[in-house]
This record gives sequence, C-alpha cells and structure tokens, in this order.
Amino acid sequence: KIEYKSGQFLTLIVEINGKSTRRSYSMSTSPYCDEDIAVTVKRVTDGLVSNYLNDTLKVGDYIDVMEPMGNFTTEYDAENKRHLVMISGGSGITPMFSIAKSILFSEPESIVSLIYANRDINSIIFKDKLHELEEKFEGRLHVIHILDNAPLEWQGHSGLLNHDMLTKLFERIPDWGKDKTTYLMCG
Repeated sequence: KIEYKSGQFLTLIVEINGKSTRRSYSMSTSPYCDEDIAVTVKRVTDGLVSNYLNDTLKVGDYIDVMEPMGNFTTEYDAENKRHLVMISGGSGITPMFSIAKSILFSEPESIVSLIYANRDINSIIFKDKLHELEEKFEGRLHVIHILDNAPLEWQGHSGLLNHDMLTKLFERIPDWGKDKTTYLMCG
C-alpha cells in the first residue's frame, strides 16, 4: 500500500520508444474512502505520455512510480467544522476531487463548495461522480459548473470565469467567516 495525502501527486515513469519519460499526475482518490490509489490522465493532443497511458497501458502492466509528493494538502480531523471553497478548471479537478472526498468522508460537520469551470459539457471530468457525491452528501457538497461553450439547454453559468462572475457566485455560497473558511484553487 502506498501512503499518501489527498492533493498529492505521483510521478509515473514510462518507457516510450526506448526512452524513460516522467510525468506527474495528481491522485484523484482519497485515503479515507478509496481502497486503491488512482490518478486521472486526461488525453492531450500530441501528449506523449497521456496518449501512451490511454492507448497502450492495460490491466496487468507495470510502470515505475515515484513516492507521493506535493504540499497541496490539508490535515483532517473529525472534530473540524469548516467550509472549503474550491475553484477548479479542467483537469485541476483531480486534487480537488481527492480533497473534497476526504473532507466529506472524514469531517462530518464540514462542507465543500466547488466552482468548476470547463470548456464544454463533454469535458467535465468526474461529472457523474460529482453528482453522486452531491446526492450522497446533500447539503454538504455544492457544485457550481461553468462552461465556456454552453449548449442552448444549459441552465448553469457560462462564459469565462472572471471577477464579476466570481463575485456573484460567492453571494450563493455560505459565508462561514474567515476563521472557518479555506479557499483552494487549481486549474
């Protein structure tokens, strides 16, 4: 078992065309509720490692992995009563997803508000899983989606996330005061 903290990343080392190549990916799992450790790899156009992992790697394959690193973390305590406000864009959701799950599963009095911006509805990573968590932790997780290119039937916010939009969104988010609120951003 690899021990890690929510918000950390793994560096994967893969052999591609006879050359050792390293890429770091945030873990999208939580040590509080997920049995296995996982990273989420978004395919990138002409991305050497992302395409290799998505196209070539299969169940049973082995790759080298460096130990978990990174300090985009927080400590968890069942006695905590706090509000995490997360602002994320695209694949920046992976560490946020890990942290949000850890808060929801380990701190029963804490809440999470997630503002999540994406290009379009098809690029929302963890869309269904976020919806499931919102239902499971009703009243404790609130996800606000923002799409650059929203379809006509879209009921949420659209356009690029900016100061004016954030100001309006913060009016909809519970205000627990400075001492009980932590803001995280990852894009």
